[in-house]
Amino acid sequence: MAGKTQLPPLNALRAFGAVGRHLSFAGAAEELHVTPAAVSQQIKNLEAHLGVRLFSRDGRHTELTEAGRQLLPGIEDGFRELEGAVQACRKLQHGDYISCSTVGGFASRWLVPRLPRWMAASPDIDIRISTSRELIGLELQGIDLAIRLTSGEVSGFHTEFLLREQVVPLCSPRLLDADPPLKDPDDLRHHQLIHFTPATGRLNTRWADWLEIAGVNDVDLNRGIFLNDGTAALSAAVAGQGVVLAPRVIAGQELEMSTLVIPFDIELPTELAWYIILPEANLARPEIRAFMDWLLEEAREPIRPRD
Repeated sequence: MAGKTQLPPLNALRAFGAVGRHLSFAGAAEELHVTPAAVSQQIKNLEAHLGVRLFSRDGRHTELTEAGRQLLPGIEDGFRELEGAVQACRKLQHGDYISCSTVGGFASRWLVPRLPRWMAASPDIDIRISTSRELIGLELQGIDLAIRLTSGEVSGFHTEFLLREQVVPLCSPRLLDADPPLKDPDDLRHHQLIHFTPATGRLNTRWADWLEIAGVNDVDLNRGIFLNDGTAALSAAVAGQGVVLAPRVIAGQELEMSTLVIPFDIELPTELAWYIILPEANLARPEIRAFMDWLLEEAREPIRPRD
């Protein structure tokens, strides 16, 4: 008896479907909330697994090969049937928990500290949180909803605006009256910069762009502390090691406790915001709708520094 054919990984097939629809690696990356390089690697892995080329690329122009054209309809139909079966199965559950996917920084710094209020109001519905940067296979992984920093356009999903994000300078309040003091943007030339570059590369936190907006010159951008972890960057700022450009929402706890302050009211523009993302069918589930309403209510509460 012949052995069963080993199927490629679902994430690689999902990436192929996205590139096939958009005929663009960048468009697929935007849909899947990953980098174009990650999509390209998934396609390379899939082509190696199948032993055929699926796309031909001429500069910026991407086309399906004959093999790709043969594969795409079956992949699209297969995912629709699989997702439908998963949704039908999940409707049988009792709704005693909600699975939520988000990124680690948002989970630890915004969502988790607020969960006691949800549990007090809805003690019969647990929240199970998983952290990931990707949205690939959201339904297939049993995730009810996700919270991501995005432009709001996510193909195939319902999105709902949650929180505006602002990229702002942050520092310990001790630096404001230090020697030398930090009173206006020109004073940054006398202070260490903390360069935070998010791992996904989608959020602009470049000091060069902020300094241009602020009209500041003569700051050495090759010096300072360079980090790609948001928690580490904020911790360095809290410790008084310098000034960081970082998302205001993620720094909410530090701003509330006044371990960090915003020294200058100048933000680096971004089109990204925090959105709730979920399959359209999940809107019909009352427990998910209740959790979404609670999230939106929590988002309306402003950050107020403690006395």
